[in-house]
Amino acid sequence: MNKLKLIWLVKICAFTVFLGRAYQLYFFGAPFRAFLWDESLLTPIVEGLSNYTWQDYASSSKVNVWIDGFIKFCSLIFLLAAIISLFWNKIGYRRLKQIVMSFALLVLLFIGICMVKDKNYEYLLFFELFIQLAAPILLLLNVRLDVTDNKKIIIGLKIAIACTFIAHGLFAMGLIYLPGYFVDMTIMILGLNESQATTFLYVAGVLDLVMSVLIFVPKLSKYALWYMVFWGLTTALARLFAGYSSDFVSSSLHASVYLVIYRLSHGLLPLVVLLMEKKLRKRKITY
Repeated sequence: MNKLKLIWLVKICAFTVFLGRAYQLYFFGAPFRAFLWDESLLTPIVEGLSNYTWQDYASSSKVNVWIDGFIKFCSLIFLLAAIISLFWNKIGYRRLKQIVMSFALLVLLFIGICMVKDKNYEYLLFFELFIQLAAPILLLLNVRLDVTDNKKIIIGLKIAIACTFIAHGLFAMGLIYLPGYFVDMTIMILGLNESQATTFLYVAGVLDLVMSVLIFVPKLSKYALWYMVFWGLTTALARLFAGYSSDFVSSSLHASVYLVIYRLSHGLLPLVVLLMEKKLRKRKITY
């Protein structure tokens, strides 16, 4: 049963990441222009490989349409990757699966790079993606989760989980800067004032950092991972409640549901590690 749970959870993690990102790109776009309209970076490429001057390129309606088309194409790749992830073992076209999954991962990495660039090189935004990248990479590498002794895989997944939670924690504590939507969500959901919301987020950020350390402590990792399962799913669902409006039900759900979907992995991947460690402990007891 544990084997089936593990494989199923990894598939669901990858499926939700790609499905949420497909929805995001198709309806709301992607920050690709932060990179594709970088004059200092792309001028030599544009002017060296085409007849366009930089001004022609930046103001061209054709280029703008091409970028929009590329974003839509990437959303379809994400959708295809989501379907492939869910039915990974039932689809026999190995090369096709590898190509689609690899391209989808590259696009996800590109989104992370563009997010960092769009936010004045705030590198923590990139580390937030580590959990979302982990499950698809497991599928792509065809990692055997049914093997009992998977210590290296467990450590790798814990590093990915820790990177995401540390990034969230540092943001919540306001050590880099405190995102305004963190405060707004907390006020809206918990009914706190701004000062109380800031304090709550600071405590939550400290806990994120502490748990990111404790998952590497054998006797305490189980409790830290359970916390991460709870908090990862809670913060994902918070996007839905914070964005919900009873006056505009469909539009409010449309604007926030994709944020929930691709963040479900923030709680599901720690659950995968919990099950893997449980299987490992059982083996030690048996022997």
